[in-house]
Amino acid sequence: MLYHISQKADLKILKPFISSHGKAYVYAIENLAVGLLFGVKKDDFDFLLSTDEKMVTNVYECYPNAFEKIYWKKDCSVYEVEESGFQRGMTSWEPELVCENEVAVVREIKIENIYQRLLEEEQKGSLVIHRYQYNDEYRKMIAAHVVDRLVRFHIDLDRCMEQDHRFATYYKELIQGLLVLMDGHLLQ
Repeated sequence: MLYHISQKADLKILKPFISSHGKAYVYAIENLAVGLLFGVKKDDFDFLLSTDEKMVTNVYECYPNAFEKIYWKKDCSVYEVEESGFQRGMTSWEPELVCENEVAVVREIKIENIYQRLLEEEQKGSLVIHRYQYNDEYRKMIAAHVVDRLVRFHIDLDRCMEQDHRFATYYKELIQGLLVLMDGHLLQ
């Protein structure tokens, strides 16, 4: 059984949609604890996700209190689906499976307080949540992640701070630095 997590309740059929990968897929995952991270609207500018040597997912906040801001008092639905039709290795994130076709829901489980449920999963050791740290090593890791995503997702650096409060609040200096680096003055 695989899991598809959504903010939308009472779905009977999951339909492919276009996400950051640019192709329409139904997304699923084998690990429910990790899947719960996708039960609310969030993206790569909120968290850095990685898997350690024990195959435990580590969640790093990209800005202070991101975990609470994103998950506090939010609900979601967990949809169990058959693995048939899902493919591995189609996206850059190894735990993610995708299907290009509509998928029938086998069972829906409603989660009322995803924040509390994720804390329980952390207590069980199903995932590790790293709260934002004000030290050079942590901030260097997050800066590298954010810059990678700004470039990879072709974010319009001239307009993004007007369009998304996270960019103006948490990443302003990074974006301004990139704009200076990219103005051409460093080229010979």
